Amino acid sequence: MRQLRVLVVDDDADIRNLIQAALQKDYEVMTAADGAAALEVLRTQPVDCVVADHMMPGITGVNLLTATRDVQPKAVRILVTASERVEDLRDAVNLAHVHRFISKPLRVMDLRALVAEAVRANLLEEENARLVVELREKNDMLARALSAVQEQERRLERQVEERTRELRAANAELEQLALRDGLTGLYNHRFFQEALTQELARGARYHTPVGLVFLDVDHFKNYNDMLGHPAGDKLLKDLARILCNTGEIPEISFRGRMGDIPARYGGEEFVIVLPQTPKDGTIVRAERLREAVASFPFPGGNVQPGGRVTISVGVAAFPDDAINKQQLIECADQMVYLAKRSGRDQVRVWGRDRPLTTTAR
Repeated sequence: MRQLRVLVVDDDADIRNLIQAALQKDYEVMTAADGAAALEVLRTQPVDCVVADHMMPGITGVNLLTATRDVQPKAVRILVTASERVEDLRDAVNLAHVHRFISKPLRVMDLRALVAEAVRANLLEEENARLVVELREKNDMLARALSAVQEQERRLERQVEERTRELRAANAELEQLALRDGLTGLYNHRFFQEALTQELARGARYHTPVGLVFLDVDHFKNYNDMLGHPAGDKLLKDLARILCNTGEIPEISFRGRMGDIPARYGGEEFVIVLPQTPKDGTIVRAERLREAVASFPFPGGNVQPGGRVTISVGVAAFPDDAINKQQLIECADQMVYLAKRSGRDQVRVWGRDRPLTTTAR
């Protein structure tokens, strides 16, 4: 670290020498006999403190210190004066922004103490200013870092939200896959069993009927053997479209209701649960379904006996024919077999096409 440098300016050589002798122990002291010479030094070398006599020929002490403020604004400015005029002191303060005053005649101890105190105060002020700048820079850096962290947190939150939405969607899809038949998209056998249990419980509680339609594709093995399994799969998909139609497919004459529960029972067997539907209404729906299938232009339907795809349908209803799920399914299932034994492409109804005394297993 370099030694602090003091510039002493006075047109009196004795005073210059006095001040130099007083300060040279603690500072590197330079001298100038007038303001012009002092300005030359200030323009070429760094100076930490300027001690200038007030009354000098040419450039006065106030003018020199005013110029010092512009050339080296960080230098301490001390005015040595014998003047007690208010306007002189005012100019020193307003124009030169003098840091300290010292009166003549000079006392060496006072001069040394004044310079030391002024230089120390100035260094502290500079250090404080440096620390303020450093603190501001660090605060700015911390603010940028905080902003980056907050943005990262927001980005992570968005990612978590997106992943959560994706996970919910995936879980919902998995739930649907667990309840849906993979080929036709209808509800599967498991869901049918649960849904029928719930509807029968609701019907028993509120005294409302529940219809069940059970159907089987006639001669489905023949269709598969003649046209191949892909064609058979396509037939089952088209049949599922018919069962699900609630009016959005105009060319299909069968119209279901939004509350109906169509499902694939297994293989080429399908069921429809009809909540709040009496037996007569279930029979009407079953007949319309049979007619819709018989009239639908299934590809390759001409290979079937009779030249078209048909279904055998069984109907049973709660509470007319059965009071529990297993009985209701067996009643409708037996009617499907009766329809097949009776020539297929027909609807058979428990109780109408079989003696009422016959009980389901």
